[in-house]
Amino acid sequence: MTNSAKSVENVPPTPPTLSARMLKTRLSITRHARELTAAHGFAGFTVEELCARVGISRRTFFNYFGTKLDAVFGHAEDGIPADALERFMNARPAGTVGISPTLLTDLVSLALEQLRLDDEEIRGAQGFFTILHREPELLERMMKLGPERQAEFTAMVAKREGVDPTHDGIALALHTLQFAAMRAIDRYLQSPEGPTLGEEFLAVMEQAQVLLGQELTTVAQAPEPSVPRSPSP
Repeated sequence: MTNSAKSVENVPPTPPTLSARMLKTRLSITRHARELTAAHGFAGFTVEELCARVGISRRTFFNYFGTKLDAVFGHAEDGIPADALERFMNARPAGTVGISPTLLTDLVSLALEQLRLDDEEIRGAQGFFTILHREPELLERMMKLGPERQAEFTAMVAKREGVDPTHDGIALALHTLQFAAMRAIDRYLQSPEGPTLGEEFLAVMEQAQVLLGQELTTVAQAPEPSVPRSPSP
């Protein structure tokens, strides 16, 4: 398969834009759904109790989500601000062929915007991530949604770069960011008075930058084994 833009035709369409008020309501529903799940378990609260906590009607809830499970996981596009995503897609230097020299920098900037939004939410709802693995219904949905959303984001980055989603450079960059984000979240939750989530993330990425910036050399070819000379007659 060649690294061409033709292979990224299946990038999902951009979802319709919500008003700021509607987006705030949708994010609030998901945040409170996760907090209730962390406190009482997924089966420990009703849609009506969730609505009361958010301050909306049951009818309004179903305008945003089809089920309580949908509300807990939210919408894929809620994770990254639309304006930040637009800046990322437009930041690729003009005239670049293949992976751009600013891809990692632009991805880090995008991640930092997302982590700033999630800073308080992650600390307040950390119990949700703990209970996730003890709730079969939640775990099943996560196992399904995780790869789907990762594939969508990979396709979007590949589209920006004009390469195939299977390009090694895309995979390497995204796996590095994913590792840095998970390590940063772990450290952030363990140190309530420590650095911010964004600072923890940058510290890990700086270590990755130092490591990946090292000079690579090929393994020296082993010398040919010497052939013993025949004894003189």
